[in-house]
Amino acid sequence: MRSTYLFDGAEQKEREGLGIAIVTLLKKSGIASRDVSRMIVYSDGSTSGTIGGGDVERTVVKDAMLAIKDGKSGRKEYRNRHKGVLDIMIDVVSQEKKAIIFGSGHVSRALKEVLSFLHFHVLIVDSFLSGRGDDFSSSDADLNTAIIFTDHESRNMYYDEALKSDAFYIGALSSRVKPPMEGERIFSPSGLDIGAESPEEVAVSIASEVLASLNKRRGISMKEERRRFIIVRGAGDLATAVIIRLKRAGYNVLALETERPSVIRRTVSLAEAVYDKEAVVEGEKAVLIDSIHEVFQSFDRGLIPILIDENGSTIEALKPTVVVDAIIAKRNLGTKIDDAPLTIALGPGFTAGCDVDVVIETKRGHSLARIIREGSAIENTGVPGIIEGYGKERVIHSPADGVIRNMRKIGDIVKKDDIIAYVGPTPVMASIDGMLRGLIRTGYECHKGLKIADIDPRGDKAEYTTMSDKARSISGSVLEVVDSFFSCPNKWK
Repeated sequence: MRSTYLFDGAEQKEREGLGIAIVTLLKKSGIASRDVSRMIVYSDGSTSGTIGGGDVERTVVKDAMLAIKDGKSGRKEYRNRHKGVLDIMIDVVSQEKKAIIFGSGHVSRALKEVLSFLHFHVLIVDSFLSGRGDDFSSSDADLNTAIIFTDHESRNMYYDEALKSDAFYIGALSSRVKPPMEGERIFSPSGLDIGAESPEEVAVSIASEVLASLNKRRGISMKEERRRFIIVRGAGDLATAVIIRLKRAGYNVLALETERPSVIRRTVSLAEAVYDKEAVVEGEKAVLIDSIHEVFQSFDRGLIPILIDENGSTIEALKPTVVVDAIIAKRNLGTKIDDAPLTIALGPGFTAGCDVDVVIETKRGHSLARIIREGSAIENTGVPGIIEGYGKERVIHSPADGVIRNMRKIGDIVKKDDIIAYVGPTPVMASIDGMLRGLIRTGYECHKGLKIADIDPRGDKAEYTTMSDKARSISGSVLEVVDSFFSCPNKWK
């Protein structure tokens, strides 16, 4: 028997929108009818091949159908009635994709053709043809189902049931001049703006939006997607706020960091991904990547990529539309105004119109987050912003050269003169009473005078797990500048 017989009809099954899983018997122990075997299971329960039949195979088929629905492969052991153990791998190749179209007009027929071509299993529901109004219930649509209403009658009849379903897409054909249907889940008018007029063009427009929704994409042009690419130098606490604010506004953001970030507000700094491979701040996840080839793959997964690149050479290689220098080094470490069509820098050390296009003020006070298009930010005074009457007392610097060993952790309430760490044999004392809001990573090689800790005098009223008010203000100004640039780029250069 030829080895490829298993795949007979698989292409046709996929064209019909059925999901596919390959089931492989990896090994067995005890009594079992086969040593090594394989079968294909489709989402409708049909199969090709066998792993031995009987109760185990029936159970495996059910499990494979559930795996296809969830889109999750897995490995599991099964016991047969002879107490034999079968080690089986269920590998989901493709998920079932379904579309339920309400109405049977010209758009419905064109949409069926387009979605069928895209391997959706398409069902048309038309109460006028059936003479019934119970042709659909919410249980007919799962997480892999798209629902499209193409006429008002069907929408009025089935809308409530559609909302009860788990469908990933619910769309309604409608004119743009009519009020949209209410509800965040509803795509109304349905379709992407491609200037569609004929039924076939409308079908392509709707099908494109369905695919974008299924793949969790925004449905904008590839050119625009690439244009909305931003590189942020740094991933400390202020840079993290900028990165997150930009990402949530729909921009793709790559962060560049050093091999040994010296951040102290580690609980709100995505730079921690350099050490731990990943970091999460306010629900946004960053991952450490090894090369530029992983950047856009990370964006596809909804992640924030972080690349070790202290000198910013990636900027020339990838040519982003915007570069934000958020290193907060109080001096320019190499960012140039021609690095990108728009360049922004945070804090002192830069001159707008010379080093970069825009500077954002970072000093607390009346001018915090001011957008500067000519000139520089306030010079660094070396004195931190005042909180509860404390300024420079809040910040602790390394008393000596050496490796730090932390005795307390971020979030701890400390008293003045408590030992919070050791640098080599030298103790590091709390400078004031309050909450330890920042503390450099234990094991870090410190030099004398390095900023290593931050105490918030507000004590247990302080917050250390979310972005600060300062970070939110600065990131808001960066977003304002970026949005303005993308809306009216010709006004800038």
